[in-house]
Amino acid sequence: MKRAHIIGIGGIAMSAIAQCLIQLGYKVTGSDLHHNDLVEELRNQGVEITIGHQAENISTKIEKVICSDAIPETNVEIVKAKEYGLDLLGRSDALAWITKEKRVISASGTHGKTTTSSMIAYLLEEGKKEPSFIIGGILNNFGSNFRANQGDYFVLEGDEYNKSFLKYPSDIGVITNIEFDHPDIYADMAEVFDTYHQYVDGLRECLVTNQQVIEQLGLKIEEMSIEVVTVGIDDNQAEFNAINIREEELSSYFNVEYQGEEIGEFKINALGSYNVKHALEAMAVAKYCGLSFEAIKRGLRLWQGVKRRFEILDDDESRIVISDYAHHPSEVEAVAEILERIKSNKKKVLIFQPHQYIRTKSLFEDYKGILDKEIDEKVILKIYKVREAVENEDLEKLGNKLSQMVSKGDTAYYNRFEDLKRWLDQYKQDNQAIYLFLGAGDIDTFAREWAQRD
Repeated sequence: MKRAHIIGIGGIAMSAIAQCLIQLGYKVTGSDLHHNDLVEELRNQGVEITIGHQAENISTKIEKVICSDAIPETNVEIVKAKEYGLDLLGRSDALAWITKEKRVISASGTHGKTTTSSMIAYLLEEGKKEPSFIIGGILNNFGSNFRANQGDYFVLEGDEYNKSFLKYPSDIGVITNIEFDHPDIYADMAEVFDTYHQYVDGLRECLVTNQQVIEQLGLKIEEMSIEVVTVGIDDNQAEFNAINIREEELSSYFNVEYQGEEIGEFKINALGSYNVKHALEAMAVAKYCGLSFEAIKRGLRLWQGVKRRFEILDDDESRIVISDYAHHPSEVEAVAEILERIKSNKKKVLIFQPHQYIRTKSLFEDYKGILDKEIDEKVILKIYKVREAVENEDLEKLGNKLSQMVSKGDTAYYNRFEDLKRWLDQYKQDNQAIYLFLGAGDIDTFAREWAQRD
């Protein structure tokens, strides 16, 4: 039996690659620094996983070694794999290898990749296209971030970090939006735009995007060799246009105009105009792939969202607990606006864990719009450190400085989850509240544990 070893196997994308390799007939082993639910799930499937990285995990019997983008070149397992001359693949190289026989659909953009790709995957499933997918979040409809099927299509996120999406060219691509992010990778917006130009140039069939992106990239649609489909909200020039958006409870309703003709009312189980736009993007891809509007309408209505995307963890008379992955200023502001709009007699509490020191420092002023929201309590946590050598003192100083920008409502800053827990427990005794936990780090683990408490 062929053997593969995955370094960083507990990550959301790497765990999906592991499951894909199992279905391809590989005996998979792996390692990760931390135990989590994904690790446990893989162990239940027979995958041998070591907690901690050790050179002894690598042997000459292994045919492929796949490593997460978060793993440095100095990792002992990578060093040993190179010493043995093994086939060493990064995450994006592995995706290119796995999908080489499929028609690849990728959803790219600074925000909304996971939501859009999950909608596309579910619509294609509902449309009997039997898609495969590897997505950076757990799809509630499937209870998984992975599926291998016999159909022609393979749905991925077009990840701009490390310019990864350039390594697995797509047949059909979506660009949701473009903003500056990943200052550890990109020097400026010019480099960001250049990278997206390369992504567009690599598309083989179709691009789905909006007018803002077309203007940002200076695309000349009439000169392009691929089909370009536009989406928009209250934009009668867009091929897919959403109008009359309204929200009821936790769902959005909207009418859609297709090529200027109204085709009916659609529903998604999510709030926010940005999610309506992602639904249009998924709709455009599904239509290009041959689905009828009736099938699309049914699929969007049945789509149940993605874990950590405005996910309700607890809902009772005294509190509602919500977790969301938002961490870039624009994402956090958009989700905070939803909390601000919710009509409720309960207090509203936003708990935000900034993600990555260099991102927080580079985009510091952009967080002001979030902190000005009409929310009763805002709590800022110590910055979650990612792939960077930063002293704890610097993390604490910048996080505390961020909390001091608050101009509306009360604010607090905590370095430790223990201190946050004490504050939350006391606040819960004194108030009925909606608690929104935001961030891409370990704040979600804390939120889940706290939500499970009486």
